[in-house]
Amino acid sequence: MRIADDFGLGRRHDQVILSLIEADRLDGTSVMINDAIEPGALERLRALRQAGAKVGLHLNLTQPFAGGAPTWPLATLMQPLPGKGLVDAAAAAFDRQARDFVSLFGSGPDFYDGHQHCHCFPAMAPLAARLPREPATWMRVPLPAAWRERMLNLAAGGPKVVLIMALAARARAVFTSAGWPVNRDFSGFLRLDDPASVRTWLPRLLEAADKECLLMLHPGDAADPLQCPGHAPESRAAETEILRESAPR
Repeated sequence: MRIADDFGLGRRHDQVILSLIEADRLDGTSVMINDAIEPGALERLRALRQAGAKVGLHLNLTQPFAGGAPTWPLATLMQPLPGKGLVDAAAAAFDRQARDFVSLFGSGPDFYDGHQHCHCFPAMAPLAARLPREPATWMRVPLPAAWRERMLNLAAGGPKVVLIMALAARARAVFTSAGWPVNRDFSGFLRLDDPASVRTWLPRLLEAADKECLLMLHPGDAADPLQCPGHAPESRAAETEILRESAPR
């Protein structure tokens, strides 16, 4: 299952993601809640969801938006024992985003994931585990099932993948203990600051992932004025090109 992160980040990115879902190159996307998403793009995404696309909530604590909620540095959020003030503020941010998703789409998300995997951080996973859900709602865990896929993703994504997998293993225990369904398999780690590496490794990850594997993707438009720190705009464009040239799902 191919899922794009970051719908809502920028208007040109949104159009790319919508076109890839409509072309059957993606199975769905997760949405960053903010006030700048165009009504027409939301309407298209609602229609695609009605037709079977998966639409999740991309929990966000780090990416600022104009007039948006507070954000925090990664190092602050990753502390195992942050202060009560931070925990309460992060919980309020998660709850607000979940309510806003329902306001936009008329029901809760099909799944939850996190921008920069924030929902898997030690103090954040218990907060995510308390979010509202319906019987079929699941939580993304960024951890490949088999060691062969873990090594492939480590080669594609670099040393940061070791830390993310370790956090994901701990978070999975938190989520499953709270009764959440989670994805069985995962792939999609890339060096998003290195477009040449993306062009080398994404085709390999696409080829290796079966339909039961949740494949995380970040397609977009290099010309969009809104980009994520640490993500090269050309990397998003490379993912878009590779997905457009891939076989339909």
